Amino acid sequence: MSKKRYFLVLAVVMLFLSAFSQVVIHDFESTVGLNNDNTGATFELSGRYVYNGKFSTIVVPSGSSEETKLAFELSGERLSKWLGNDTLQLSLYTNPNSSLKPNNFFLGMADVTEGWEWVDGIFSETAPKDGWNLIKYRLSQKMQDISIENKYMLYFSFMHSEGSTKIPLKDPFYVDNLVALNSQEQLTETVYIWNMDTVEEINTFGNDNTGAVFELATDRAAEGLYAMKIIPNGEAIETKIAIELSGEKIISWSDTNKVTMNVYIPKENKIKPTMYFLGMADLTTDWQWIGGVFSQNRVTDGWNKIEFEIAGDMNKLKEGNKYMIYLAFAGFNQNNEKVPLTEPFYVDGIFVEKSSKSKPTVDELLTAVPTNLKEEVKNLLELDDESLLDEIQKRTFMYLWKEVNPENGLVKDRSTPDSASSIAAVGMALSAIPVGIERGWITYDQGYKRTLTTLKTFVEGKVEGINGFYYHFVNMNTGKREWNSEVSSIDTAILVAGALTAGAYFENTEVDELANKLYENVNWQWMLDGGDTLSMGWKPEAGFLGARWDSFNEGLLAYVLAIGSPTYPIPADSWDKIFRPVKNDTYIYLPQETLFVYQYPNIWIDFRDKEDKYANYFNNAAAATRYNWLYAVQNRFKYETYAMDIWGLSASDGPTGYKAYGAVDGNNDGTVAPYASISSIPFTPDISMNAIRGMLSKYGPLVWGEYGFYSAFNVDEVWFSDQYIGIDQGDIILMIENYKTGLIWELFMKNKNVQKALDEIGFIEQVAEYSVTPWYVEEYKRLLTSDEEKLAEAPKISNNINIDGNLEEWKNIPKYEVTEDMNVPAGGIKPVDKRSQVLHSYFQVAWDDQNLYLAADVYDEVVVSNIAPNDVGGYYRTDSIEFYINPAVAGSDTGIFKLAILPFDTEGNVQAVRHEDAKPGPISNTAPKMKVASKRTDSGYVVEVMIPFEYLGITNPQPGLKLGFSHTIHNSNKGDAAIGEYVRENIISWNPLPDIWANPQNWGTLELK
Repeated sequence: MSKKRYFLVLAVVMLFLSAFSQVVIHDFESTVGLNNDNTGATFELSGRYVYNGKFSTIVVPSGSSEETKLAFELSGERLSKWLGNDTLQLSLYTNPNSSLKPNNFFLGMADVTEGWEWVDGIFSETAPKDGWNLIKYRLSQKMQDISIENKYMLYFSFMHSEGSTKIPLKDPFYVDNLVALNSQEQLTETVYIWNMDTVEEINTFGNDNTGAVFELATDRAAEGLYAMKIIPNGEAIETKIAIELSGEKIISWSDTNKVTMNVYIPKENKIKPTMYFLGMADLTTDWQWIGGVFSQNRVTDGWNKIEFEIAGDMNKLKEGNKYMIYLAFAGFNQNNEKVPLTEPFYVDGIFVEKSSKSKPTVDELLTAVPTNLKEEVKNLLELDDESLLDEIQKRTFMYLWKEVNPENGLVKDRSTPDSASSIAAVGMALSAIPVGIERGWITYDQGYKRTLTTLKTFVEGKVEGINGFYYHFVNMNTGKREWNSEVSSIDTAILVAGALTAGAYFENTEVDELANKLYENVNWQWMLDGGDTLSMGWKPEAGFLGARWDSFNEGLLAYVLAIGSPTYPIPADSWDKIFRPVKNDTYIYLPQETLFVYQYPNIWIDFRDKEDKYANYFNNAAAATRYNWLYAVQNRFKYETYAMDIWGLSASDGPTGYKAYGAVDGNNDGTVAPYASISSIPFTPDISMNAIRGMLSKYGPLVWGEYGFYSAFNVDEVWFSDQYIGIDQGDIILMIENYKTGLIWELFMKNKNVQKALDEIGFIEQVAEYSVTPWYVEEYKRLLTSDEEKLAEAPKISNNINIDGNLEEWKNIPKYEVTEDMNVPAGGIKPVDKRSQVLHSYFQVAWDDQNLYLAADVYDEVVVSNIAPNDVGGYYRTDSIEFYINPAVAGSDTGIFKLAILPFDTEGNVQAVRHEDAKPGPISNTAPKMKVASKRTDSGYVVEVMIPFEYLGITNPQPGLKLGFSHTIHNSNKGDAAIGEYVRENIISWNPLPDIWANPQNWGTLELK
């Protein structure tokens, strides 16, 4: 953290300290300085029953004294904390099996500065219970009016009283965390949502099919009476707890900022859980993922408090809904690989802190900003546009220059002390060095030396990788793989693009030679993995990733480098395998509308006045950028952050962690990433400059610091990041440079292999105002339109069909086939490989006066069942089928009926849900009279369905009635898929058109006969 940012945060903390003025007088992490005031008690440390920290103190009574006492000196720092408060709070644990428990508590004080002089004494009014208690003492005025210069002795007396009789205590009890507080001030309220004190509560928890077992543990506790013992099954890569959140618990959870969990890790455990994740889904009508966040806490042996910062949809829950909380635990081996947990650990209680009332407003934060920071922002706003851009560039450059290991050139992924290096950030830094030299921020020799050091680090094998590709994240010092990351094709491409840019600047030098060597070493053909599009990466544990660069996104950069490779070129027609959806005939888009994907290829490739047969990609990025701005403007009344001059929805940090935000409903929460609007300046200089000035004028030093604009902010959540991200910094400086001088474009485009690739792809010089070429606008429309009208006939039957998965009753009913050739074009989806795959479906339809009957006989040699019973709506990740029905064709106004069926969940049962239609949700809620059955066959599986006509709004079905209709099959071939894993590879449909599920006008026709 920068010094300026530190003092800003310090000022804000001091301003609102009164809202959190609980201070620790004694933590009881040590018994040094404790005495028993001649009552014979002894004191020991305990690591099992701990309220806060790592230890508590066990008080062992003598068994003969009427009072058991604990005394210690109050002076110095402890005394300074005491002053100004009127209440003491002592955490005390009594074992429910103790024969006698303390039920009377006295606190006395004496002045021992010179001799011994009694001050005062008070009894607590707290009525204790078994387990952890908070014993409160209201201090008398004499106990408050004491001198900071004196020394005092505190005497805590614990008694068991029956009437006026005191009975000596015999059994040990525990004390911990003595705090002082002011009852007149607003305090943070701690509310336990789950205590984990009873078998009954623990039995309501699920393990999300990870095999974990939960037991009540009576030998330790961090709150309440007991804890919960978690016994992993030793095989699941993650151990999980699934807990329903509903009823009054929603009220406790809502509008909180932090969820905390007490976790105990035994010292003897060989593999300790070090990854903690909290996820949330809405189960009210369907299984809908809300969000998730990782804890940033580092754990040690004993008790730990694991904190999850939550915001957005995760803390704005609706009363009456039902949610599922998923807690995931994982350990890692010495190679930083995730491995199954094998030994028990403990969780005791999950609580929230109601701190929202004390949370400062944005105006209060701005008021607390030191004057010098306000002055700095004021000076920035007085600069002309060019000078302001210069200052932004210089600040961002300094991140890429300073947040580096100078011994190897590796650049931090983000500005945290223990950050790994991002190889993409290294590529950005290499491209930025020529800018730094040209601006005079560093000398030519400094830039050359740093570039040479960096390239040698990679070319000489000091960074871990394979076949010329490198791991996404590597250790800043060793260059070894970090965070179980993948060998990344796109991040390697960014690294290579940066190297070639630097090589062109230092032409005919060793740097130029090494940059070309780095490029030549990359085996792009290997990254095809036998396909015709590039894989997104590779891991030693599992091989190539299933995801491919087969739809429009930032992967365009990798294809240009791969096709132009001087050593391992891939076919130029790989470019044509990229699926390019078109939005409203205007531009080729990414459905998530994450802005950086449009920017990254344009950092290096000068697409201005050039087009292939699909688009002018510079104009395309400009159109997408203006849409991003327009979306924010249109939603400015929904989210306070957005404004006419504040926008930029892209992948960034956010209140609940890093997310790929975008300009589409459901993919944003009010978070703005400054780099997104700033880096768009070559495309939209007007609204980008407005955004720069808008962010500075409204939020100033909350969004600006040592290295320029921080990573992100969210006014709605009063959340302002204090971190920088390397690739964001690179995006900013390089795109501003392209806007001002075109330097990065000029250097990169000098490369003859890049020019060769563009020629082979078919780029031509063409000045145009459009984004998508006229030819592709029409071609995409053709793709969306069926070549032939599909018609299926459904005969009327006299006897009801039993819905049991047996197709004997369907013998004389016509069959219609969905074949391996009927592939749906979609991003991330591969066509069926008929040489090695079997995948097709024969479907049939029949009817009677009450019901419509559907059957599908699916031929699938690998039937994958990896969706848990409670993961409702997870069909799209694995083997499943869908039936789409449009009753409007028959004149009904009930709306679309889309049925998704998972033939088998992990327990072998069929699941059926309506989704994205007029009444989405599990059929048990939305269509309870429906019947669905499934059955495994030698060739795959069978699904049978009965749909009452009433759900289609049809009261009197007659021959000749027509309905819109289609049938789709989702397929996976990964037989060993992890539970819940996304493994869908293929989609085939009776109407094999893009987005067929969302375009009922392109469905076929079902006619009753």
